[in-house]
Amino acid sequence: METRILALNADPVFQDRALAVLDENARLEVQVVRTLSEAVSALLGENFDGLIIEGEEGLALDQATNMRQHFPSLTISCLLYARCQPETEATAAEQNIELFSMPRSDVSLRTKLNRFVRSLDSRSGTAAEGIDPCHSLIGNLNQFSAAEILQMSCLSQRSGRFTFKSGRGNSEIYLQQGSVRHAVFGSLEGEAAVAEIFRWRQGRFYFEEGIISQEQTVNRPWAHLLIDNLQKLDETLELVGV
Repeated sequence: METRILALNADPVFQDRALAVLDENARLEVQVVRTLSEAVSALLGENFDGLIIEGEEGLALDQATNMRQHFPSLTISCLLYARCQPETEATAAEQNIELFSMPRSDVSLRTKLNRFVRSLDSRSGTAAEGIDPCHSLIGNLNQFSAAEILQMSCLSQRSGRFTFKSGRGNSEIYLQQGSVRHAVFGSLEGEAAVAEIFRWRQGRFYFEEGIISQEQTVNRPWAHLLIDNLQKLDETLELVGV
């Protein structure tokens, strides 16, 4: 399975040097975009394992921080023109954004980029396969959105476990008598995991009746979660039109 990287950079001269290194990897697919809105649009429509933002320190970190707000589970790295300031490193660490400067040597650049690609390989999830047809509710996310699926189940006062599978990995949302009790996706839990699943447009899901989570990471009513996450999704979509 190919590793897919989205590269955001408006400068084709700078971008060409990094691309030349990435293109050496036959198992790597790279898509280049020039604007933040193009990046958001690509991430909403397709599955990518990671995002590389190339450019000046201030702009690159601003763009990366913006993307982190809209895609909380995405692996993001900034490839900078020069060494960054300590305060920039601290801000990036808080947002779980990796920073590395553009070295003069192609050997050093190849080493840094290959290390980033290997980190994506180790985090990559399992694609949607092998869903048992005996489950009570099965479907595709390109036919029904996660919001529609969960709203229908909450209104029906269902209790059980939703499993969502896509190229991004697997996630679970647990319901108890029509309320979201627990959600998990990778290192994300609770409302952050729900927000991530809301953005998925590809993949499959199934529901298992009667499986109740002992953990409770979501405490707000479903209606509040729905309104907040739809508002966040609207804000993400607005970036596409900027």
